[in-house]
Amino acid sequence: MRKTILVALTAFLTITAAAAAKSSINGSVRVAAGETLSESVSSVNGSVTVGADAEVRGDVETVNGSLSIDDGARTRGLSSVNGSVRVATGVMIDGDVETVNGGLRIDEGSTVAGNVETVNGKIDLEGTTVERDIETINGKIVLDHGTEVQGDVIVRETSGWNWFGFSRQKTLEIELRGGSSVAGSILVEDEDRKVKVTLRDGSAVRGEIEASEVVRE
Repeated sequence: MRKTILVALTAFLTITAAAAAKSSINGSVRVAAGETLSESVSSVNGSVTVGADAEVRGDVETVNGSLSIDDGARTRGLSSVNGSVRVATGVMIDGDVETVNGGLRIDEGSTVAGNVETVNGKIDLEGTTVERDIETINGKIVLDHGTEVQGDVIVRETSGWNWFGFSRQKTLEIELRGGSSVAGSILVEDEDRKVKVTLRDGSAVRGEIEASEVVRE
């Protein structure tokens, strides 16, 4: 899990906000429906919204705020430190989707060409295609409505993130339902971590399921 989400992103946005195509240090930013931007969009202390069918050829980033991507939009990557990430239907993300302290939801018909990553936030994917991996440290994962993960689902070690107050005694839940699938494996880096994997409605993991309690319903 790249710790640049927390450290480098904060510094980068503070220094470069004024130079970005649409940016703010202490305010929200909106890309209008149908608008096309060739550069990144960012805020330090505010939310960022990308309107329906808009295209941002750079990254969409915030530190203290939420990200909202409307139907049919296209962006490169999405990053938030202290805020949720909400991606609507039919969206194309050409890079990674990352958050530290916030939930992450992606709706039906959307595709992520890179990884989906959280540290301490729930991942909720509905009918989504993830072309690489899903990674988390302490966030519940729910894959529903035929979500397809073409890589692995990885539970990272808590080492280096102990200041979040993580407990290895808390069970991390991974739930697949509605015919969802993981083409790779479910990998648990910390063998002392409690992980429960629930497979419902014909959902499947094609590879191995490591160091987890597995329930099939």
